[in-house]
Amino acid sequence: MSVNVHTEWGRLREVILGSVMNYSRIADITFRLVYANNLKYSKLEEDVITTSKQYIEERQEDLENLQKLFESLNIKVHRPDEVKMADFKSPNWKGITRPVDNPRDQVLVVGDHIIETPCMQRNRYFENDLMKKIFMDYYRKGARWSSAPRPMLLDKSFDYSYLKREKAMFPDIDIRAVENTPEDYEIIFDAAQCLKFGKDIVMNVSTQNHVLGAEWLQRHLGEQYRIHQVRLTDNHIDGMIMPLRPGVLLINPMNMHDKKHLLPKPLQGWDTLVMPEEEKGNYPVGEVLLASSSISVNVLPIDEKRIIVYEDMPKLIKTLERKGFTPIPIKFRHARIFGGGIHCATLDTIRDGKLEDYF
Repeated sequence: MSVNVHTEWGRLREVILGSVMNYSRIADITFRLVYANNLKYSKLEEDVITTSKQYIEERQEDLENLQKLFESLNIKVHRPDEVKMADFKSPNWKGITRPVDNPRDQVLVVGDHIIETPCMQRNRYFENDLMKKIFMDYYRKGARWSSAPRPMLLDKSFDYSYLKREKAMFPDIDIRAVENTPEDYEIIFDAAQCLKFGKDIVMNVSTQNHVLGAEWLQRHLGEQYRIHQVRLTDNHIDGMIMPLRPGVLLINPMNMHDKKHLLPKPLQGWDTLVMPEEEKGNYPVGEVLLASSSISVNVLPIDEKRIIVYEDMPKLIKTLERKGFTPIPIKFRHARIFGGGIHCATLDTIRDGKLEDYF
């Protein structure tokens, strides 16, 4: 079967699962832009951030166990190619290759269409190449496959007004010194800024780069779809809200308690489950945390009843059970360090269902 994804909750049949083997991070200006909200209280002393070998091994172990869980649920799992560490450069900047740890970030699957989005981080520029064999196999089976315009990612390509508004300034980067105009802005957005509700796609936008991306996506998909622009956070939306089935949303209490009115009006009428406050986790002093402390909202529905959740979140599990869901707990460590939870680390490629209007 070719790809088929219309919602976040249709019965899951096939999935791409990430990897952190040979993991590395470069904290250049594009890295800081993407993780602005969570980095604004961190002081990064070096461009290259090292991550504990222990954390990498534990994260990889949890990913392997997640694959076993998928297979026990009769869900076919695809894995990206292993990255070979190498430096690369464009005419304007340098980067280093990295694994596909969060495959949902840069690939949007809509219906039978695989869309590679224009990456926001320089060191992720070639990341999707590690999944090209998977995409090619789906293409041969009938999937459509396209890519948004590849940005140049120059310093002046970005709209920095969001950072100025949030005062998320870093001592080694003077954003105010970057001279650019709206004409310099490029189409830049991540797939993880989007959540699918059948004919409606809710997309978080915080910059003019994102607005251009929403406009491009609407033109690309055509009148069959409606792109709803919302302003909830700096970038990715699946750390703020997660639809669990038609009519039910799970929300992040830290950031969404006063923002529900910003959602499209039909969603404002859905039942809201508030993720209970949980233990924040024990992270070493100085460790760079890329995801919110409420990353546990980043769950993965298997269908309209079963949801893969974090085993160390008992209050969340009870909240879901009271609403009639069947939580499937799994150990999934270091989500904040690696900037992604269970939803981020996976990419749905086949779910049951057809294009419907839920709004």
